[in-house]
Amino acid sequence: MRLSDANLRGRTIIGADGKVIGEVGTLFLDSATLRVESFQVKLDREIADLLGTPRSIFRQGIIEVPVSMVQSVGDTLVLSVSVEGLRQVLPAHPDAASMH
Repeated sequence: MRLSDANLRGRTIIGADGKVIGEVGTLFLDSATLRVESFQVKLDREIADLLGTPRSIFRQGIIEVPVSMVQSVGDTLVLSVSVEGLRQVLPAHPDAASMH
């Protein structure tokens, strides 16, 4: 199945535990292979707080997730890790997370 950036942006992202994590933002390509390597996740407020990701009233918490963590793509993207599992793979310092 081919999907465009426009089709994926804004789709809901769900963790393996069934919790809504956020929505798809920007896709990042590997310049050598021209394949999608990772994508930006605009986190729901509650999840941003659970993950300790910086956010403000005017700016959502954002993380970058490798496509290797995507279990399935349909109307939503389902990750192969739970919110807790996601916390364990994020950088040790929240402000070190990619903020593209």
